[in-house]
Amino acid sequence: MPATHTTHTAPAMHTVHTARFTAAARAARAVAAAALLLAFALAPAQTTAAATTAATPNWTGDPAAGTGELEQMWQIIRDAKADPAGARPVSLRGIFRFALEAAGLPPAGWHPERVEAALELTRTMQDSDPASPTRGNFRWGSNQDKIHDLNAAEFAAQLMGFLHHNYADRLTPRARALLDEQMTGALHALAARKVRIEYTNIYVMKCWGLVALGEALGRADAADDGYRRFDQWLAHTARNGIAEYDTPTYYGVVLDSLQMLARHAGRQAAREKAAKAIRYLWADAAANWWKPGDRLAGANARSYDYTHAHGYFELHTWPSGWLRRRPQIEGAGWPPGPRANLSAMLDAVCLPAPAALVQPLLDEIPRTVVQRWGEGPGRIATDYIGRRVSLGTSGHENGRDDRNLVINLGDSPAIPQMILFMDGRGDPYGTKKTANAAAQAKALHLVPFVATVQRGPEALQLLSADPLGPGSPNRRDTLRCFLTHLTIPAAATIWIDGVRVEPGTPKEPLLLDLKPGTVVSARLGDAIAALRLLHADVTPGETWTRPQIRLIEDKKGDETRRLTIVHDRNAPRGRATIVAWLRVAEGLDDAGFARFRRDFAAAAAAVARDGGTFRAAAAGLAGELRIEADVVKRARHILAGAEPRPALLTVNGREVGREILGEFADAEP
Repeated sequence: MPATHTTHTAPAMHTVHTARFTAAARAARAVAAAALLLAFALAPAQTTAAATTAATPNWTGDPAAGTGELEQMWQIIRDAKADPAGARPVSLRGIFRFALEAAGLPPAGWHPERVEAALELTRTMQDSDPASPTRGNFRWGSNQDKIHDLNAAEFAAQLMGFLHHNYADRLTPRARALLDEQMTGALHALAARKVRIEYTNIYVMKCWGLVALGEALGRADAADDGYRRFDQWLAHTARNGIAEYDTPTYYGVVLDSLQMLARHAGRQAAREKAAKAIRYLWADAAANWWKPGDRLAGANARSYDYTHAHGYFELHTWPSGWLRRRPQIEGAGWPPGPRANLSAMLDAVCLPAPAALVQPLLDEIPRTVVQRWGEGPGRIATDYIGRRVSLGTSGHENGRDDRNLVINLGDSPAIPQMILFMDGRGDPYGTKKTANAAAQAKALHLVPFVATVQRGPEALQLLSADPLGPGSPNRRDTLRCFLTHLTIPAAATIWIDGVRVEPGTPKEPLLLDLKPGTVVSARLGDAIAALRLLHADVTPGETWTRPQIRLIEDKKGDETRRLTIVHDRNAPRGRATIVAWLRVAEGLDDAGFARFRRDFAAAAAAVARDGGTFRAAAAGLAGELRIEADVVKRARHILAGAEPRPALLTVNGREVGREILGEFADAEP
């Protein structure tokens, strides 16, 4: 494809565009402060808790140190520009962030000619072929020969829109022309590409990109499209919740785009709508926040950190005062090297949560949170949060990086989470990441059929998968086993019924005989998380008649151990299913722990199977928990005994979500 494709070449045209930007910039900056205040002033009057917001930390770094960090990045970008194939590769996002941070460094930017050179490099990474199906999109890496990741258009548009709205007057004429060319091409890519509304972070980013680039280039049609899509997303979310629910990474990405809309959208009505969406996301996050561990507590649609739920959202929770330690600035896309002092974008979009809204939610202990994350009875996430223990589940599978059951124990961010999931790669902690075609490294687990009912501090969950069966996306060469893992913090003591046990090693694991009445407990302080395995089987190709159940510490001193159910020692040769009943409690002394264990072991439970249909029932604390599901047809026939289904988001039965977004629920889709 051609290296460049000039859209605005005539000096007169560029002069007109510069004048248009100057007027737009004045208008945008004039309303920015008001829009930002509006985003958080729509709540009731500030309470005493809100006063703490002013003292919360921010990201602002040392500009002098920032110049040194930019210098390091510039060396890498310069080399990649000179020799894309031979130099250290740089991601598209990293190059645009370099340009943005360099332009934003006070007092008037840093080496404008280097920003221009960076934009020349991104221009060579854009598909400029008018006949190409990916016209206007970008290669994700400087060394790639073609486009692998179509999301590059949205990420590029997000950053180009922010750069233009805030720093276009600091760019050289050549850099402004390059930015115009790339924004024009990106508008074509954004308009041509379909993105599902459930793909929350990319869809909201697309809305901002269309609005920002459309208004920057005087393209009313593109801006109108962005506003229309944003209205559709609001209506969808007001009825169904956020599809990428409670994700430790993508809640931060969504907030970035919502804050850009709230600050820079040309239409006041859209800024107000974005402010309300920001409030809803913060209410959701606060309701599900696990304060003892400085993280989101429960199940989530996507997570790249299996055991601690670290992610980009921490860049927003830090200014809100929700973290005990300053997190490392997330490195997605940045050229390697220190970057703690480059905060132009973070200072603009990572703002404190509205304290009057979130503090009452954070303080309500214990609380049970129930939220919708899509259509259908299974797309419900439930989260029970106590002082020293929490239990969160989802009732439906979402994808290869979701987590459908998550337990927290203790009072420290250093204590890893307990998660229950199926694995075909022998990767119990999500550390064996593999690169995709776009050179993005991820640890992807199996996607079983999921059916769950949770009532407060207990849940009944069924997982079933045929990893290489009809319609499966898995390739045989990528799978080498079929396991179900329950991760357990090493800080917790492990008990089988009333006997404390120690795990074995991978070569000599402790083998367990878990009958349906056997209780496996993880105890930490006065809190406990317990499991009864009601059913587990092997694949039809496995020679064992029953699964082997192993308790393992993979390496002496590791922070996490695991209970592993072996469905197949080889690449999966058919379907396997488990049914697990989990219960958590806190405030227990030794006598309370013994009583809890006896009561849980004695409670009635049964699983029956008829072909592909499983019927599971357990005598829960507040009534029977019951699941009937056809695992082959992936049909949930009965889900009984769970928390009442919310209109959108409830906390201890009180509807919180519709209070914020209810006005959009009846809008035209």
